[in-house]
Amino acid sequence: MSLRSKLFGAIGLTLCLVLGLLVALTLVGERDRLEGLDEFRKATLRFAGDLAMRLHPEGVQDTLLVDRDGKLNPDLRSLVVFRRRPGDGDRADPYGAALLDDADAARARALADLVFVTGESAAEGDALAVPMRGGDPGGLPVAVAYIEVEPTPYDPVRVSQVSFLVVVGAGLVLLGVTWFIVDRVVARPLSEVVHGANRVSVGDYGTPVPAAGTDDEIQQVIAAFNSMMIEMGTLQVRMRERTQDALLTAKKTQDSLVIAQRLASTGRLAAGIAHEVNNPLAGMLNAVHSLRTKDMPPAKRDEYLEIVEDGLRRIQATVAKILQFTPHKIAPRGVDLNEVVRPVLALARHRVEKEEVEVVAVSCLEPAIVFGDPYELQQALLNVVLNALDALEEAHRETPRIEVRTSVTADEAHLLVRDNGVGMKEEDVARAFDLFFTTKDPGKGTGLGLATAHKIVTDHGGRVELRPLGSEGMEIEFVLPRFHG
Repeated sequence: MSLRSKLFGAIGLTLCLVLGLLVALTLVGERDRLEGLDEFRKATLRFAGDLAMRLHPEGVQDTLLVDRDGKLNPDLRSLVVFRRRPGDGDRADPYGAALLDDADAARARALADLVFVTGESAAEGDALAVPMRGGDPGGLPVAVAYIEVEPTPYDPVRVSQVSFLVVVGAGLVLLGVTWFIVDRVVARPLSEVVHGANRVSVGDYGTPVPAAGTDDEIQQVIAAFNSMMIEMGTLQVRMRERTQDALLTAKKTQDSLVIAQRLASTGRLAAGIAHEVNNPLAGMLNAVHSLRTKDMPPAKRDEYLEIVEDGLRRIQATVAKILQFTPHKIAPRGVDLNEVVRPVLALARHRVEKEEVEVVAVSCLEPAIVFGDPYELQQALLNVVLNALDALEEAHRETPRIEVRTSVTADEAHLLVRDNGVGMKEEDVARAFDLFFTTKDPGKGTGLGLATAHKIVTDHGGRVELRPLGSEGMEIEFVLPRFHG
C-alpha cells in the first residue's frame, strides 16, 4: 500500500469518526428539543382544557382561548363548543371551525359524544375534549369544549436528513482538501524521491529530483538526496577510473607472474639442465686436449672431432628446450596436444630419471587439435608435471608413476595428468587456483603453478578440473574446445 493510500485512509477514518460523532450529537440534540416541544404542547393543551372547564359556553369569547374578534389563540389550532339543549338537538359553536377538515370534525364529534356520555375529559393526540360549566351538579354536561393545539411546523426527519447531508458534505470537502494537501505536499515529493532512487539504482546520477523551493522537511529530504546522488556519481567516476587502473595493474602483474613462473619452472630444472650441459662439455674438453697432440693419427683426430660435434649438438638441443620457456610474442594457431606433451616430458626427463619415476604417455588415435599458443600450453603442462613430481617426492612411493593422456570428444580435447602422489584435500580444491596458495612446506612452493596453468587454460577458452583421489593421488585435466580449422 502506498503512503498516499495510508495517509488518506487514516485521515478518512478519523473524519468518519468525527462526522459520525457530530451526526449522533445532532440527532440526540434534536430528539431532546422535540421532546421539549412535545411537553410544551401537552402543557398548553392541559392549560387550555382546565380553562375551558371553568367557562360557560357563552364565556368562551374574550378569554385566553378566543379574543373579542373571535380569533383563536395562536397556540391553538381549533376550538369547537358542542352544546346539547332539550328540544333543540345538539348544536356546535364553531370557534375555529374553519381550521377543521372532515376528518378533524368527525374526531371532534366522537370525543364530544364520549364526554357527553361519561362526563369525563377525553384526549386523543393533540386534541382534548372537556365538559364545560352549566350542567346539573353531579349530572352529565350540557356543553363540551373540543380543543386542538397547533402542531409544530418542525419536521424532525427532514431536519435530520439535512443535518446529515450537511455534515457529510462538509466531511467530503474536508477530505478532498486533505487529499489535495497530502498529495501535493507529501505523496508526490516522496514519489519523486522513489523515482530518483530507481534512477540511481541503474546508474543515472545526473538527473536530480525536482525541488519545490520550500523549506519543509520533505524538501530537506529531497535536497539531501540530490546531494547524495551527486556525491555517488562523483565517487562512481573515481571508482571507475581506479578500477580501470587496478585492472591494468592486475593484467601487468599476471603477465609478470606468468613470466616469473616460467623462469621458476626452468630454475627448478636447472640441475638437470646443468647435468645435460656438463656431460657433453666434459667430453668435449677431453677431446680438445687430445686434439692438441701434434702426432695424432688422422682417424683418431676425426673421432675426437665427432665427439666435439656431438657434444655441441646435445648442448644445442638443451638450449632449445630452455628457449621454449622464455618470454615470447604469443602467436595462436592450431596445436595438437600430443605435440605439447613431448617437449614438456623431454625437459623434465632428467628429474624423472633421477627420481626413477615411471612416466606413461598415452596419445589418442586422432589429432587433439586446439586453437592456442603451443608455448603457453607447454608452460601450463610443465607446471602440472612439476607439481606431480613434487607430490611423488613427498609420498615416497615404491613405484612412483605419472600418466599423461590425451583424448577427444565431439567438441572438446582433453589432456589428463594423473599421479599417485600425496594428492590434495577436498577442502583445498576451492583455493587451488588462488595466487600464492600452496600446500607444500615453506620454501618448497611458490603457489603460482596451478594459478598460472589455470589462467593459461581459461585464456584459451577452456577449464581446469581437479579431482583428488584420496590416498591414490591426484588427477588434473585440461579441457579445451576442439579446433576444426
